[in-house]
Amino acid sequence: MTTYVLGAGASCDAGYPLAKTMASELLEWMKRPTHDPDSYAARYPATAHFLEESFAPVENVEDLVTAIHKRIGEYENGTREQRARRTLTANEYGVFKNALRDWFAEIQRGKALASSAYQDFAKNIVAKGDCVITFNYDVSLERELRLAKRFEVGDGYGFPIEGLPGNSGTKVFKLHGSTNWLALLFGGITSGFSAFQPGNTLSARPVIAKNELSFLGYTDAADPGFGRGGAALPVMIFPARSKDFYFAANTGNEYAEFWDKLWRQAAEALQSAARVVICGYSLLSVDERARKHLLNDPKKDAEIIVASGGDTERIVNDYREAGYARVVAADEVFFNKWVASFANSVAGVR
Repeated sequence: MTTYVLGAGASCDAGYPLAKTMASELLEWMKRPTHDPDSYAARYPATAHFLEESFAPVENVEDLVTAIHKRIGEYENGTREQRARRTLTANEYGVFKNALRDWFAEIQRGKALASSAYQDFAKNIVAKGDCVITFNYDVSLERELRLAKRFEVGDGYGFPIEGLPGNSGTKVFKLHGSTNWLALLFGGITSGFSAFQPGNTLSARPVIAKNELSFLGYTDAADPGFGRGGAALPVMIFPARSKDFYFAANTGNEYAEFWDKLWRQAAEALQSAARVVICGYSLLSVDERARKHLLNDPKKDAEIIVASGGDTERIVNDYREAGYARVVAADEVFFNKWVASFANSVAGVR
């Protein structure tokens, strides 16, 4: 069994941004005058200008998100003006998160549909029983895996969605969340009486909207957990120097158990793998939780293959220092070229 570990370098062929350019590209997209003036997206230009003016220069998304988190934390018990600034920053940060989801949705309707790398990876490389650990938010890979009959949404994400097809041949563990995952507030109840315990105001698992299921290939399917919809939060861990795997609510932290279960399943996928292939993931020291699992969970005799662009040799050395003797750099270290090389070698055998 092979466990594949994917980072932003694996999704750029499909048109998605790298972390180092994500913030600047997203803010430019938000400032476009093409957003519907009567929609929520009409707020995007003002939010983009606020973030640029408040946190300039905006380049790396991790720097931006870290600065936002810092302000929200530091101003919690500040002066009246600071608390007001904190509230404004938190509100604009919420708009920024929704803008990212909308931007990725636009990408997935366009260039991502023509990604030959994702298509070939799903059809020619991933086999039944393999696992994918990804730190990417986009859902284009799952679409291609479903088309290749490798993925089913009913249990393919590592949590059950009642009433939808299961027995997924491949599990996709999205350890930083997904653009199609939403946590419904109060279970989607928008009126009437309801009883919720402190720390339990969100849906027990992410729910997926009908249009998102349609993109994955489930025409006319519906997630029973979605119900009538209602207010919701994106289930995504935004890139910051220090990542919190929970929602900090007034009633207590929520979703920590969900994230812990997901990470445990990913750890098990690494522990049971005969081969681990790392594609487009940089394995930086700031990603402490990921680094701990990736450098410790695989068996010491597992084959480790690294195709992560300019970070490849550094990652290979990290694994050697961690005691992995069978670690090698791939012949092609960029995801699209590695996939094409693999596909060509298979075709040659056939």
